[in-house]
Amino acid sequence: MKKTILTLAIALAMTALSSTANAQEDKKAAEARKDLKEAKKDLQEAKSDSAADFHKFRKEAEEKIAANHKKIMELKAKKSNDTKEVRKKYDARVAALEVKNNELNKKIRNCDTTKTSMWTDFKVGFNKDMRDLEAAIKSI
Repeated sequence: MKKTILTLAIALAMTALSSTANAQEDKKAAEARKDLKEAKKDLQEAKSDSAADFHKFRKEAEEKIAANHKKIMELKAKKSNDTKEVRKKYDARVAALEVKNNELNKKIRNCDTTKTSMWTDFKVGFNKDMRDLEAAIKSI
């Protein structure tokens, strides 16, 4: 009789521990599903923010390129009364600015293929090139 009661008590204790462990696992699984759902939502928001940032940056860059193109055309139209040699150097500098502006235009139009992980590096490099070009236009 003692043996039967002891066996029954052990069996009940094992069942209680087992159900408690299952309840904890269910609770952890529910929390994990909730965390996963929130992470997916955050990822989606980050993607949409990144896309909006990309389109805004691209629009601003295209506007700057158009403004630079206009300035370069004004510089080309401007004729000086200097010597032929000075005019030749001036025309060469203006032509180089036009080439650089066209390169930036191609770069921004082809940036769709830039990986998301490389986007920050692309923006930094592009902005530096744009500032250099604008400074060169002003220096002429």
